[in-house]
Amino acid sequence: MTTTRPDGERGISALAQGHSAEATPLYGTTPPGGRDDLWRRLRERHGPIAPVELEPGAKAWILLDYHENLTVLQQPHLFSRDTRRWREVIEGRVDLARTLPMMSWLPSALFADGEEHHRLRAPIMDGVGGIDMSSMAGTVRGIADELVDSFVIRGEADLIEEFAAILPVLVINRLFGLADGYGHMLGDLTTTVFGEDAARAEEAVERMQQYFAGLVARKTEHPGPDLVTRMLEHRSGLSPSEVAYTAALIISAGHMPTTHLIGNTMRTLLTDERIHEAHTDARLSTHDLLDHVMWTDTPFQVLAGRIALQDMRIGSARIRSGDALFIGIDAAHRDPNVRVGHPDPDTGLASGRRAHLVFGAGPHSCPARSLGRLVASTGVNVLQERLGGLRLAVPPEELCVVNSPFLRGLRRLPVSFTPGRPSEPPAVQTRRMEQVAAPVEEEEPPEDLLGRLLRWWRGL
Repeated sequence: MTTTRPDGERGISALAQGHSAEATPLYGTTPPGGRDDLWRRLRERHGPIAPVELEPGAKAWILLDYHENLTVLQQPHLFSRDTRRWREVIEGRVDLARTLPMMSWLPSALFADGEEHHRLRAPIMDGVGGIDMSSMAGTVRGIADELVDSFVIRGEADLIEEFAAILPVLVINRLFGLADGYGHMLGDLTTTVFGEDAARAEEAVERMQQYFAGLVARKTEHPGPDLVTRMLEHRSGLSPSEVAYTAALIISAGHMPTTHLIGNTMRTLLTDERIHEAHTDARLSTHDLLDHVMWTDTPFQVLAGRIALQDMRIGSARIRSGDALFIGIDAAHRDPNVRVGHPDPDTGLASGRRAHLVFGAGPHSCPARSLGRLVASTGVNVLQERLGGLRLAVPPEELCVVNSPFLRGLRRLPVSFTPGRPSEPPAVQTRRMEQVAAPVEEEEPPEDLLGRLLRWWRGL
């Protein structure tokens, strides 16, 4: 795939200076034909890698073919995650403090290499590895049931806003050892950050920073049997600020992607009759269904970039040391030269099972994929079990998609169903005996940073 380039050609630098029209913008509105069509056109024009513009003036490459994406993910000695090495930054065209969140350097495992990456990642691996998944299954089920209880009697709901956007963040917030009120607040802030109101998003980022700083301060003062306390006490010796950034990374990686995995899976069940029948007839397990969706309707379209550490060639493109290469997951899954992942003409199911790239690969692969699968599969199962006669409330073509080159999902998923009843109290009590105990909600939050933030949010 890659070869060291001995010549002095400028690759994407020359492109930036003299041929900017050739760099396709990834920002702005969704292009006509959708991003699926965009990846196809870029592949036809450029081959396995194409020049793109992440934001006005910020040039990069996007990898389009499966094997090129996988190779870059698996070769940290050639491709760094430290965005301070990005030549656009070094040469002054991009300000790291103001660029895309996935490219603005932070002291977390996401932006580290080598030994530093291992030091920052180990507390996540050990913390997640220490979760009792049997108890966690009860926790997730209990939270999912409570969310359904809030709308089941109505016979209609928005499965994104009222369920999929809330479930993952409540689960993670519970792992952090906080009452659900803080999770609802965090979910609201996270959704605002990924929304299209720039002014509100900027304020939400500041409030999220307060959440994580307040979370670490509270757990330092009052440690408990939770993930944040375990990271604070880990042998890697993370500083309080590093733990805060790590907790923020967990939310960033676990919230919206899981939201859209649940949403995209429910959309598939509601619009693809073959898939729905196979799942209903128990010919397709929920986990195999999730893998099918991760191949065909992936919640991640584009993954955080890597920085080339030497000159090289990919396809016919001449890559320069310091160039940024983005992982094109959705494009890779549609690579016509790779049989894996393509739908079977008889069943419509994607082949290849779990060889998709949603959880990454190599040293930066997702350390919590089992937990993510648990949350998504439980969410999908609860919705199907609890909502009889489930159907779309609008025609499929009227569903509004998220306008983002990075995330792939729906803004809303309005559905109708046969009105039902909330969970019976004995059943709820049984589940709560099996699950990780939820901290008691505070009628009057304490006078610490986290408590003040919750009072501010309640006042909205």
